[in-house]
Amino acid sequence: MNRKMLMNLAVYGFVLGAATGCSGMGKMADAPSRAAGKPAVAAKSAGQARAALEAGKVSKAVGLAEAAVAASPRDAGYRALLGQAYLNDGRFASATAALTEAVELGASDSNTIIALALAEIAQGKNRDAIVLLEAHRDTVPASDIGLALALAGDSESAIYVLSEAARAPDASARTRQNLALAYGLSGRWAQARILASQDLSPAKLEGRMAEWSKLAETPDAPVRVASLIGTKARADAGMPVRLALSNFGETQMAAADAAQLASADPAPVEAYAPPPPVLADAGGAIRSVELPMPERGEGGVVPVTELPQPKPAAPVILADAAPYRAAPRVAEENGGVLRPAQKQAIELATRIVPAAFDRNKPTGWAVQLGAYDSLGIAKEKWGGLKKRSRMLADFPASSHAATVKGRTYYRLTVNGLATRADATSLCNELKAQGQVCFIRAMGGSESIQWAAKASPLRLAAR
Repeated sequence: MNRKMLMNLAVYGFVLGAATGCSGMGKMADAPSRAAGKPAVAAKSAGQARAALEAGKVSKAVGLAEAAVAASPRDAGYRALLGQAYLNDGRFASATAALTEAVELGASDSNTIIALALAEIAQGKNRDAIVLLEAHRDTVPASDIGLALALAGDSESAIYVLSEAARAPDASARTRQNLALAYGLSGRWAQARILASQDLSPAKLEGRMAEWSKLAETPDAPVRVASLIGTKARADAGMPVRLALSNFGETQMAAADAAQLASADPAPVEAYAPPPPVLADAGGAIRSVELPMPERGEGGVVPVTELPQPKPAAPVILADAAPYRAAPRVAEENGGVLRPAQKQAIELATRIVPAAFDRNKPTGWAVQLGAYDSLGIAKEKWGGLKKRSRMLADFPASSHAATVKGRTYYRLTVNGLATRADATSLCNELKAQGQVCFIRAMGGSESIQWAAKASPLRLAAR
């Protein structure tokens, strides 16, 4: 990571550790390559590429990183380093390609994941970036994930993740500044100012708020990400085709290794001759017919005119062509259009049916949507979430207090889920809509302080 980028991020008051390299980018490709190719050449080129990045010579770093990948094409670290170089150079399409291939080869460090998320956000692939971040939540620090989610447009999830991280006793000023920026990007500038003022002097606060405001007003995603990392978005035709991972399959690389180890003076041909083919026994598969011996008469051999015929096979009993019971017609009536009642029947057949929920003895499984400072906030959040997702209205909800490290939070959960599979299925559907959630088992001892009933199921008129 070059020093210009580090200084630029320091001005904003936050650091995307994985994307900018502040949490280990400089050591990403330190380990020697174990992939096929020219490991010595690759290691030397990678070291020079890192030095060029530190010196701010991004174009030079790109060329050296490409040389490292060409020398050792199946090394995940070198491809991740190349993706970081592309990202620093404002070539977001190339960065996405290189970093995606690094992940395919096994790279899962926070540097690579955040860098790939930033490259996808710069190309408008916000949904792909959100899915990537959710899949690596255990790897990437919460402060980095939260800010990346905010840049991807998922403000609610970003504020939730960063609020949880900011409540920790060891929360840093960077985490609080990330949360303040997330509030700002969501349009809540009053809260952003209050949070930012905790770690900044009044003089620096005004400058910080002006910079954040300018960042929020930038509509162009490539320009926004480029301004964050201190570079300029460039026209990008993509990573060179010769470096694509598809050109270096495992089978192909194994064959290359074998060719290098082969002797220049081959052994005699007999040593490599394949064994003679083994003919399959077709005795049980071919039917034979014995022919009678020809009879000799006065005029010579008399040809056989009649051959014995094989015994006829047993008759095949065919089933009736028509089924025993005709299937009910569904879409044939009314010109192939389903009636409302038919549509609802199909929907009910695939929908999770809420189980009974007893607030006095809560059992079963639940999907937690968040944890808030007060019961009133939890109720307000439930009302908003029901409007955003119609499926939530079909389930009961509740809130109960939980004390974590001396502070009391109010968990908001969706109840009425009889099995873990039902809870997982509902949570996955919510995640597909961009909602942060996770499942938990209700032990029966929770003190429910508020509960909302499920909306009654309305049947369509026939």
